[in-house]
Amino acid sequence: MRILAALALATAALAVPTAAWAQGSDVGAYGCYANGGQVTRPAGTEIVVRQGWVASTRAQTLDFIHAQQTTVSVNGGSTVDLSRDWTTPRTDPQGWRTDVFYPTGIVLGPGQSLTFHFVISLKHRVFDGLSYGGPGAIVDSTCTVTGA
Repeated sequence: MRILAALALATAALAVPTAAWAQGSDVGAYGCYANGGQVTRPAGTEIVVRQGWVASTRAQTLDFIHAQQTTVSVNGGSTVDLSRDWTTPRTDPQGWRTDVFYPTGIVLGPGQSLTFHFVISLKHRVFDGLSYGGPGAIVDSTCTVTGA
């Protein structure tokens, strides 16, 4: 369960729309799932799927990066492998953090929506400093984003 807590901490800051990308709006995959699978973002901004991971040590974060397979698909399209796109671990108030971003290239108008499916699977058990997660899917999130 600590693994899910780490995901929740990593996405808590993402629950509020942010503009990490020029003219873009981040949507945390796990955060959206925790919000019932639906969120709104400002119309006229590109939707960027984002997910973070936090562990106690740099080595644990690197173990996660090496063990994970991360994919996303948008509007039922082809699955995109994001496994090599996680950022270099950096310090964070909760420990060591890595993130993955997927700019969808889609700018929503008012009332328009997109749906993405985001999955993180682990090849082996991963320790985050307090508990183990995996092997298998640790995030399997479908999210509908509507422009407001």
